[in-house]
Amino acid sequence: MAKKSKDEPLNPNNITNRDIMQRLNFMYQASVYLGTVLPVPPPSTPPRRAKRSRRMNVHDLSKVYAGSMKTVSKKTMVKIDPSVKRTICQGCNLVLLAGSTASVRVNSSREHGHVMSYRCIACDSTRRIPAPPTFMASPNTESETQIDPTTKIKPRPPPLFARDVGHVVFRGNEQLSSTMA
Repeated sequence: MAKKSKDEPLNPNNITNRDIMQRLNFMYQASVYLGTVLPVPPPSTPPRRAKRSRRMNVHDLSKVYAGSMKTVSKKTMVKIDPSVKRTICQGCNLVLLAGSTASVRVNSSREHGHVMSYRCIACDSTRRIPAPPTFMASPNTESETQIDPTTKIKPRPPPLFARDVGHVVFRGNEQLSSTMA
């Protein structure tokens, strides 16, 4: 059996588990949409007598979609992109959207410089993710270039999720882009 040449154009039909990836994509998009339809209700304290029937709301359906997305990916052994994993609350499976379902703060950290702290509004669980580094802009004036160059701090490399690794994005059979910017 001959090896494939690297010069051949990419074919979207050659993606392994394409139907599963499309299903996971649909569940994630539905979960995000249902999470943004209404504001998140505050966590309520259970009454003394627990009612047998509980009314489901839109956010509960959003949580179910995100949870089933995780389950499907585990059972089919398909890896979910880390950027998608970061947007799902580990406590209640609600999609964390800044301003609507999560409050976001930037905290300082010794190891990473800055850490993004996502707090889920529904379950109050907190998630800390290292913030991407801020790159210094190139100097435009001559006065900025006269600063002692020996005191320059070497910038950190971008985090793994921000590096260009050559992902290809398809919409149906059409190739959209060759980079993940």
